[in-house]
Amino acid sequence: MKSRYYVGNKRILRLAALFVVFGVLGTSAGAHGFKPGKKHGWHKTIVLKAFVPASTGGVFTDNPYKPRITIRIPPGALSADAKLIVKRKKHAPAPGGTLTAAGSVYRIWLRNAHHGWRPLTLDRPMEVALATDRAPQHPQLGEVAIYRDGGWQRMMANFYRAPDSTVLTRTRNTHPRLRAVFRTLQARSGPEVERGRILYTEETWGDEAIWGDFFELHKVLNNVTPNMAVGIGAQVDISKVPKPIVDVMLSNDFAAKQAALDDPAVARALLKADAIVGVRGVYDDPDNPDRMTSVGLTCAICHVTVKPTPFQLAPDSDPVPLPIGPVVFGPPNTRMDAGLLLSFTPRVQPGGSENVHIAEYQGWGPGRIDPRFFPNNPFNDGVFNPSSIPQHWNYLDLAEQGYAATWIGVLQTRPDNHSLASAPECGIDLVLDRNGAWGTPNASIKNIEIGNPLPQEFLDRLEVAEITEPGNDLRRQDLLDLEAFLQSIVSPAPGPFDEAQAEQGWRLFYGKANCAACHSSGEGTGAEGRYFTNIVENPPQGLLSIGIKTPGLRGLAYTAPYFHDGSAATLADVVKRYTSPDIPEVPDLSSEEQAALVEYLKSL
Repeated sequence: MKSRYYVGNKRILRLAALFVVFGVLGTSAGAHGFKPGKKHGWHKTIVLKAFVPASTGGVFTDNPYKPRITIRIPPGALSADAKLIVKRKKHAPAPGGTLTAAGSVYRIWLRNAHHGWRPLTLDRPMEVALATDRAPQHPQLGEVAIYRDGGWQRMMANFYRAPDSTVLTRTRNTHPRLRAVFRTLQARSGPEVERGRILYTEETWGDEAIWGDFFELHKVLNNVTPNMAVGIGAQVDISKVPKPIVDVMLSNDFAAKQAALDDPAVARALLKADAIVGVRGVYDDPDNPDRMTSVGLTCAICHVTVKPTPFQLAPDSDPVPLPIGPVVFGPPNTRMDAGLLLSFTPRVQPGGSENVHIAEYQGWGPGRIDPRFFPNNPFNDGVFNPSSIPQHWNYLDLAEQGYAATWIGVLQTRPDNHSLASAPECGIDLVLDRNGAWGTPNASIKNIEIGNPLPQEFLDRLEVAEITEPGNDLRRQDLLDLEAFLQSIVSPAPGPFDEAQAEQGWRLFYGKANCAACHSSGEGTGAEGRYFTNIVENPPQGLLSIGIKTPGLRGLAYTAPYFHDGSAATLADVVKRYTSPDIPEVPDLSSEEQAALVEYLKSL
């Protein structure tokens, strides 16, 4: 009778023999295209091994002189001492969609150093820096992707360090597969985009009834000088400036330049040439062909700027940048002081029906609009609520993160809905008082997804407005074309910022400063369903009191002043506000830490 010991050893010998056979077969297969050690397209090379004390953590790299991967583990982050193993992988599956490979794939393993079978956790994220094989070109962004669920997915916390072309991320995963990638900001293309651009820049939607008939804005514009127009935020498309004006501005006749800038006739010539962005004059007086008889405004008046051009206006003086240049889509026209401009109209001046509100018009401030002052607006909440003009960019990427449009987040945008197309319908119908039907069964864009529900009072007002003025003159296809154009715009490349401070600010943003508690997505938006009333010193009133969304942060340096009410003039003011006692989620930050956060925000 055989002993159990013998039988067990015999089984072990048989298993060993099988391993030998399959090992030989594997080696033989390698000669025909399959390399030893390669599995499912992954070829592994160990590039780093280290012991990591839990108490001290440490910084570990594959090459101290030219690192391709560096791992920073904070003291006390590990639940136990660990063994760190990093393998570089070749022939890995390629990323797809908006991601392109920008470096090698690394598999990181952190295991319990003393009891390999026991679980190991990271109570605080480790930081991983991966070198890229080239520099990204805007609209590409340097990021880190993780291999998960059979594909590459971008990490949410990324920072691209330009001096050594390295991307940084943070993770609590103790065994991630990571690689440097370039993500391209999404931009829609196609004939519908060009149709939408024309509507965005040329179509007034019949709003001459408000700006011309109601406010008589043309009577003011017929008499402004170019200097006055610049003072209230006018933007001039240099491609449409009449040649005689160009010749004067480029000449060395400084007296002629000054005279042109103070001449209402020059402003009228710019207006008639459609060179003032967003302003479309009506000229039907044969006795005064250069003077407007009415005026309409397009979306571009608030949502398009120009790249300024420097002009020398006096001898021996430095050139002065004037808002005359090529058109830039997306940034809000934060120089436009619409309330001040309207305060000069007959409707608001003494004797006009709106004169009682003249101080409020003049109190809007640059870059802000209070729609309650426009006639027949069902959203008139009776509260002084001038709100900042929002930026228009990155809508495809934002929609993937459940972005809510409008300051109060009424419209929940997603890749599979047209809630974004409903936003211009809302503005054209309710703010510009055109005959639409937003928010009712007769709306042009139906089945919109609501993010932040409106109070019942305003829903009732929408029904009354539709009964009072039934029908809908807005074409669905026009709104879809506008949506397509909006989805074609991406945020501009960041301007100058301090690289070292920005990197420290990134660590603070996702660490001590706790900014990511609200700005949790890759674009800096927040969790769905979260709206805030304590983000500004004076809590929002009226309709805005239902809560303010968390806006995206990319392109932030181009959108000052900040917050829905424009109450923060600079990014430094924003950071200072978030460290106030009213917002307990953020700890006290030193002046140096606040400055670092500002530089990080400028890098987005």
